[in-house]
Amino acid sequence: MVKLFSFLATILLAINVVAQGYVPIRGAGIKAYPTQNGVVCIGCASGNVKNIVDSDLNNFTNMGNLLSAIGGNGVSVINTFTTYPAGYITGFNVDLGSSPITASLLSTTTIATYKNGVLQEASNSGTLLSVPAFGGQKSRVFLNFRTTKEFNEVRLYKSNGIAVFDALNVYYAFAFDPEKMQQENNGICDDLIGGSVADVDTNVSSSSNFIAPLSYLVDRKNITDGDKNSYGQIFMPAGLLGSYSIGVLDKNQIYPAGNKAGFVISPADQNTLFTAQTLNNMVIETYLFGKLQDSQVYNNGNGLINISVLGFGSNKQKLSVTATKPFNEVRLKINQVLGVNVGTVKVYYAFEEPQNCDCKQFLQTDRPSPFKAKLLTGNLPYGGWTLFGGRELWTGVWNNVTGNVNVSKVFNPEKVIDSDPNNSGYYFTSPLTLGTAGSVAVESDGASYPPGTFAGFIIDKSGSLTDWSILSNIRIQLYNGNNLVAQQDNGNNGLINIKVLTLPSGKTIVGMKSPATFNRIRISIKQGLSLNLGMNYNIYNVFVEGDIDGDGTPDCYDVCPNGDDSIDTDGDGTPDACDTTNCIDSDKSSVIDTDSDGVTDACDLDSDNDGILDSIENRDGDDSYENDDKEGLLGIIDQLGDSVANYLDLDSDNDGILDLHESGIPTSIINQLDADQNGVIDTNVAKGKNGIADILETAPDSGIAKYPIKDTDGDGIPDFLDLKSNGSEFDLYAIGKSNLDNYGEGFIDRSPDKDLDGIQTPVDTDLDNRGAPNSPLSPYLTSGRFALTTEVKVDEVKVYPNPVKVGEAINVRLGSDRDATYILVDATGKNVATGNFKNTVSIETGRLLPGLYLLKVSSNKSDNVYKIIVK
Repeated sequence: MVKLFSFLATILLAINVVAQGYVPIRGAGIKAYPTQNGVVCIGCASGNVKNIVDSDLNNFTNMGNLLSAIGGNGVSVINTFTTYPAGYITGFNVDLGSSPITASLLSTTTIATYKNGVLQEASNSGTLLSVPAFGGQKSRVFLNFRTTKEFNEVRLYKSNGIAVFDALNVYYAFAFDPEKMQQENNGICDDLIGGSVADVDTNVSSSSNFIAPLSYLVDRKNITDGDKNSYGQIFMPAGLLGSYSIGVLDKNQIYPAGNKAGFVISPADQNTLFTAQTLNNMVIETYLFGKLQDSQVYNNGNGLINISVLGFGSNKQKLSVTATKPFNEVRLKINQVLGVNVGTVKVYYAFEEPQNCDCKQFLQTDRPSPFKAKLLTGNLPYGGWTLFGGRELWTGVWNNVTGNVNVSKVFNPEKVIDSDPNNSGYYFTSPLTLGTAGSVAVESDGASYPPGTFAGFIIDKSGSLTDWSILSNIRIQLYNGNNLVAQQDNGNNGLINIKVLTLPSGKTIVGMKSPATFNRIRISIKQGLSLNLGMNYNIYNVFVEGDIDGDGTPDCYDVCPNGDDSIDTDGDGTPDACDTTNCIDSDKSSVIDTDSDGVTDACDLDSDNDGILDSIENRDGDDSYENDDKEGLLGIIDQLGDSVANYLDLDSDNDGILDLHESGIPTSIINQLDADQNGVIDTNVAKGKNGIADILETAPDSGIAKYPIKDTDGDGIPDFLDLKSNGSEFDLYAIGKSNLDNYGEGFIDRSPDKDLDGIQTPVDTDLDNRGAPNSPLSPYLTSGRFALTTEVKVDEVKVYPNPVKVGEAINVRLGSDRDATYILVDATGKNVATGNFKNTVSIETGRLLPGLYLLKVSSNKSDNVYKIIVK
């Protein structure tokens, strides 16, 4: 069979593209209506309700304005051409303006799904209660649930009269397949959840049981801005009963079970740490699409929250839980109860990390240098605490009370440096002894540690250290040989830095960061009147932890060893100090790589690899790419768009000709870039850090296109958005697809788009993967079986009528007496009519479908090709 165009027989294997979450239901074919007593009120629709389904995701419908005139109780969004399968997440993006969303509001708000008008399922009274509510800063939240039945409609309504519901602003409905969400497991320690606003939302909630709405949060954006040193502050006035929470939601990634997740916080007073009483009222929770996964509390040291000081030498405390289930959101909840005044809490950032993020290097007798250790015995050259007679011991017990019977003792100090981390030496303090002190000193055998290294001991008091008051009686000293280089205790440089390892065990780290080189570490515990109780202070291990660049990130997981790891603007896990592709670009994702070219969308100047810069596809030139979705003609259809914004849309005007072929790139170059002819530049084409094929730029990574955007008729509308690129004929008709024009205006009506590539189903040859192999039919094609032309090469040959109606004959008349042949083929290359004739012939069209055909007339004098339109 003769073919119109020749294509490559080998197609590259499709790449499994990761999808974004919380995908808006919007554009042509999507209907939004008020609901009245549980029934869609079609006659009640107003222009305002269309804001829910338009291309601008920042437009909204206020429920009070929408419903007051009709006495309605909700809103419905209907997809007229797509049915979503069971298992999808669906719901609405909303806020309540300047008012807090309360538990009572959520308990009387329902999300329900329907299929062809028949109720499928509805959220129950507890489903939405896990959704974070807001404390009056016009913040948006996703109200959603996971479906168990297929649906094509989703509704939001109140089940009974609640006045505050009328203040609800509804931005859009959404639906997405959670199984296609990106699974994040990058192995980075202290990995900040933040950066791009396209990927991360900060949620703030307040409880309905507050006495007065006096608690509030300031500088919320600092929590997700990518800077680990900036912070938001929760203010909880004294005597105020209730709770407050911070939630950070990742819209495009799911984190695995087994990882730790939590927040870095501190008291407002930089010279204090949170007390156990305060920590008793804190909860860490994880959620997956609004459903609670894990919830753990401190609870007097018997809970499962892990609390530690971040990076040592700081009062920032990391509160985390070990997730038992996957999650995409982590929250910190603070409860203030009678007798507890939490005060002001600084919240720096949310994080997640693997279990093995521990950089402590234990000093032990059986380890090689620089961690081989030995005990120091004998007298110090001089002491730090005033004593009566004698010198302090490196390791041992002494007293400063004349005549005191010293029965206290340091037992088994050698176990502090043995290979069993569960062994311990201990300092026993007798209740009969006053003014005694006990020490353990360890020396590195043959090595020294540089400035910036943290050194410390792991201890507990009689198996528990919930009473942190004893820290004022502990002293840490660092020596270089016999020279004291640093010392810290309650009377010298303030509180000793502590790190609570695992609260149920009661183990605690005490230590300090050294300002100078050292090789000896000593801990001393002084027995005073307040501690004269008679008990053991267990000393388990001694360790060092390096932080050579002083950025607060331990060396063993320092991503930028010579730079500041505390700032990761785009939240991709690589700090700005060593991130060669640090990108934040409006509402483009920093984690999703739509075209699978190795460059995430935020860094990619051509996110869909269609040869057209995203900045060109952002037609309104504003700071949002997502709102450029305008397929169709308003008035002919009631809503523009196909739900895929131009920068990700491979056919931005739905004319059947893929953007790559309307880009202005010469066909000869396109053939090099798109071997499988699917309308997407191949991933193996050389490109730099900016995602643009090098051959299309003036120089690699210049970001300047070598080829101007094509505007055939010079009307200021580029061909990829122009339905009549030549100014007179619809492109859709020129490729023989006029039968796909339901409105007579030159565009394909929106259809189901499973792969979200913007190519409508009638011309999309691959419904599961981006692109359309062998589909891009183009009137500008210059290769193939024969080239398209509208010129008559021999003046005396006439073909008429053209266009021709189905049933009429196509007449061909030669100007001279000669034999000739004709071939009529359709747009797919199929022969529909052939024959021989002399001088004239009539070709019947009664069995032809409307569309584009090519007629080749050949004689001994010439070959002529004509483009025939059959209507």
